[in-house]
Amino acid sequence: MLDFDGTLTPIVKSPEAAKLSIDMKNLLRKLSQKQGLYLAIISGRSLKDLKKKVGFDDIVYSGNHGLEGEILKEKYCFPISNKILAAFKIIKEKLNQIADQYRGVYIEDKKLVLSFHYRTAGEKPKIKSAFQKVVKHYVQDRLISVIAGKMVFSIRPEVNWNKGSFAKLVIDKIQRQTKTAPVAIFIGDDTTDEDIFLTLKNGITVKVGKDGESKAKYRLENTDAVFKFLEWINIKF
Repeated sequence: MLDFDGTLTPIVKSPEAAKLSIDMKNLLRKLSQKQGLYLAIISGRSLKDLKKKVGFDDIVYSGNHGLEGEILKEKYCFPISNKILAAFKIIKEKLNQIADQYRGVYIEDKKLVLSFHYRTAGEKPKIKSAFQKVVKHYVQDRLISVIAGKMVFSIRPEVNWNKGSFAKLVIDKIQRQTKTAPVAIFIGDDTTDEDIFLTLKNGITVKVGKDGESKAKYRLENTDAVFKFLEWINIKF
């Protein structure tokens, strides 16, 4: 199980610019075709965008931090209340006003999640303050939760479900199909990946990056190190 941005491909200024290298794509294809190995990409991107970026049909996908996905060709979507969806619409309108005011701010609407990007913007303290004013009321009313990533705020429905929940669902479905408990490996680099690190207490959990605290058991320095580790798995499996 692998995160996408910052794990399989380096973090870039614009989400649209992120792209798997040819070598990484070929390696993932080899892994996906191995008997007895299940490959899952679990990302904050929308499911549609993630599938387009990766391009395989025969693997497990999860988009929007576990809120939607495909497991063993079965589609999945966590139900979101109309009240939360209405709040998202209002929040998006207010965040667009901030984007109009500050150059370099970008709002990514992934339907179930809103991402507020400010990596290329100046005046970051003012932008972050304006953002907090918009979302504060909705957080207090427990309609949304906000996760701070790498120069991005992810606005998610306040529901009892996250990347870790989806990872557990994947493992349970594979175990029911194969009648064998799988050995779970997850590699991720960002704040939302900590939910999987916490969930997979008996698995192999790997944090990408040298800095910051993490619940992962191991670390890899960067995406190049991730590639080498996946190559090793491909050879040894």
